[in-house]
Amino acid sequence: MDNKILVFLSRPNPYLEEQQYFIDKFREYLRKYNIETITLQAGEYDLTDSINYLKGMIRQCYGIVIIGFKQIQIEKGTKKKGGKSNPKFFYPEEIDFSGESLTSPFCHIEGTIGLLYDLPLLIVNEDGVREEGIIKGGRFSVKTKKFQLNYIDEFFNDTTLQEQLSVWIGKVTDYYLFLNLKKV
Repeated sequence: MDNKILVFLSRPNPYLEEQQYFIDKFREYLRKYNIETITLQAGEYDLTDSINYLKGMIRQCYGIVIIGFKQIQIEKGTKKKGGKSNPKFFYPEEIDFSGESLTSPFCHIEGTIGLLYDLPLLIVNEDGVREEGIIKGGRFSVKTKKFQLNYIDEFFNDTTLQEQLSVWIGKVTDYYLFLNLKKV
């Protein structure tokens, strides 16, 4: 990976062929811009020291990508069970979560570590993933349109997506050049 710009790829471990295909397509797209992804594989997690290991991996990167695949499907669920409107609390009302999908909590953890290092953040969510926490996006990130696993090729051929990715790629490249030109 000499002279490649490293970015950390945060995603749930794929369990469907379409998810792996999406990851492969995404990596292929980034390689056109001299960007290589690294990620922590499921077998590399050490329950006693995962955060320090993650910090070390992410620290050597110039950007971070979160791919929010559906991982948890909530058939019937409630958030803030029994909550009612009360001006003393922030959004205390009960929320029906039935039919919602969540991504891996590690996407939130890894994305937050990247933000703590001021890395440009890209968020790419599968359609139907509940957007909260870091994967909701905001001023601190570039967020793409949502994708569907049965339309992956169409997703990557979309000009809107290419414009969104070019904004993030520009930020990553600028950060890489800024840090590496200072060393010369």
